[in-house]
Amino acid sequence: MVKEWQVELNIPDIGAMITLCTITICSAIIGTAEIAYTMMWITAAYERNGKDFFIDLLSAQAYTWTAEFIIVAGSLLLISAIIYFITMTISLIELNAVERKTRRPYIKIIFGLFFLGLILLIIALLSAILLKYKGAIFSMLF
Repeated sequence: MVKEWQVELNIPDIGAMITLCTITICSAIIGTAEIAYTMMWITAAYERNGKDFFIDLLSAQAYTWTAEFIIVAGSLLLISAIIYFITMTISLIELNAVERKTRRPYIKIIFGLFFLGLILLIIALLSAILLKYKGAIFSMLF
């Protein structure tokens, strides 16, 4: 008689599902934006410096500011975008596991990858600023 009104609900962990969905969408947007931004840099450098720009990137003895910017900041942004796409993939896999109730999701690993991508993005932007104003910064420091 006591358990007559008790209902057994078979629903997944809604909080984990919302968190994983949000991380997946944010990772996809940030990773795509980083790749588009890097391609915009490369296209602008090509338009500004002409056809020989890519050959100069491969065989130059001393790089110009634009080449240093493309190599350093562009590489960091592309690595960050790859980490964001890995985060998105793992989040989708974990979302499937939450929905099937096979195990608890690995939220700490997903947050760790997300923040690693964010740290690489911050380092890329700081390196871009340092490369742009390195003469002024070094003259102030030394």
